[in-house]
Amino acid sequence: MNKKILSMLFLLIGSSTWISCSDEEESIRQPDRQEAISTETYYANTFGKDIMSTYYYWNEDIALDLLLWNIETNGDPIGTVDRIRYHEGEKYIDKWTMMTDDMDSFTSSVDGVSTTYGWNLTVYLLSEDSNQCIGVVNYVSAGSPAEKAGLKRGDILLTLNGEDITTDNYTDLYYSTTLASSLASYNEETNTIQASGKEVELSAVTMYEDPVLCDTVYEFNGKKVGYLAYTSFDLNAIPKLIEIGKKFKSEGIKELILDLRYNGGGYVITENVLASMFAPEANVKARDVFEKEVYNDILTEVYRQEGISLETPFMTEYDYDAIDLHVSTKDANIGLERIYGIISENTASASEALLGGLMPYMDVQLIGEASYGKYCTGLMLSGEDTYTDCPEEIKNWGIYVMVSIYQNAAGETPCMPDGMQPDIEAEDNPMLPYPLGDVNEPMLREALTQAGRQYEEKDVKSRSLSPLYPRMEVPQKAVFGKRILLPSASLRTNKTFQ
Repeated sequence: MNKKILSMLFLLIGSSTWISCSDEEESIRQPDRQEAISTETYYANTFGKDIMSTYYYWNEDIALDLLLWNIETNGDPIGTVDRIRYHEGEKYIDKWTMMTDDMDSFTSSVDGVSTTYGWNLTVYLLSEDSNQCIGVVNYVSAGSPAEKAGLKRGDILLTLNGEDITTDNYTDLYYSTTLASSLASYNEETNTIQASGKEVELSAVTMYEDPVLCDTVYEFNGKKVGYLAYTSFDLNAIPKLIEIGKKFKSEGIKELILDLRYNGGGYVITENVLASMFAPEANVKARDVFEKEVYNDILTEVYRQEGISLETPFMTEYDYDAIDLHVSTKDANIGLERIYGIISENTASASEALLGGLMPYMDVQLIGEASYGKYCTGLMLSGEDTYTDCPEEIKNWGIYVMVSIYQNAAGETPCMPDGMQPDIEAEDNPMLPYPLGDVNEPMLREALTQAGRQYEEKDVKSRSLSPLYPRMEVPQKAVFGKRILLPSASLRTNKTFQ
């Protein structure tokens, strides 16, 4: 964003808030500085209020809360952002805007680097009459402690440090730094869990987790169908994804099974890269509209006055010095005619946007369960991003703030408000002994069936586990539910801190 636009932006919004009020209200809202809060908290209040007043999509809906946000006395800016996010009564419409006092760690975890065992689990409650749980491995990351311990999809964690896994301690599977667990196996015929006698001991490590789990090509009925299981729209994976696109193109596939059942979102730029490989080549060459963003009145006016389009076209060249990204998808458009999208309640944000953005241009069939329903785009801003003279105390504070609602070329947001609905229902069953990419894995099997592959009924069973094994709510990775604009595309400011 150039300086002219930035200057215009802050002429429009004024000083620390866009809300006007009387002198009497101002004296009530901002009394003489008190020592009840620290200087850092005062600065963080100013930062949070500036961002929520200017960039937040629902800024007018929370105008009263912003008016009552006293930067001189409020002792909990993080909690205030959480509390005033757009809501209707007790129901929070915006479940995603959040503030942090450690932006470096937050950014790192969103980029796929975290302290982890390297596994993705589903936790099931064994009985409604008991608090005992089991952890079932959905997948493990390459090179992780979980993989090195020999764990794989379908393995069952029965105990935790010598005790049963329960509703009271199961989050230690995510947050502890070391653990020991005994394993069990699933008997499909009797639908029971049986101890296997095996044990594992793990120590968490800080590592990058490659979001590409599997890419392969199946051939049947005289055609080839590609399969890509992918878990996060991070930036580091972009070159690898382009190489996969080139491989699929060289194989001559016309249909792709895109497995996003565990993909909670990520960066818009990665979404755009994938769209340029998956959309019909004619639409990409014509630079047709892929998506549109709808902003609040302040940002919309800035763009209008500068004649900047709110539409994102398909493109093939991506050059971003700020993140050292210089790639081209010119030779990676696959030539697809149809996509089978595997979705679940863990499919969110950029995943939903990618599928929805392609729908006006090609046949997209959805298989699985209803997706999460994240229909807005966020901006990750630190204090240092926001002010040219940012106080040292808040340079590492940050906000992930919702700035827009995204739409496809038809003006639709297919996941709004409660998620995309599958065309063909199928349930994920990680207990069955089939790795991702195995043609007998139930959700992939359904997608391949829709693509024309024939099975004999005896090949696999796919009994639903839901009635006997209710799923517990589990902690999500930092990237879950996020659709993030690149820093270079952000509305950065040249505002002076006040």
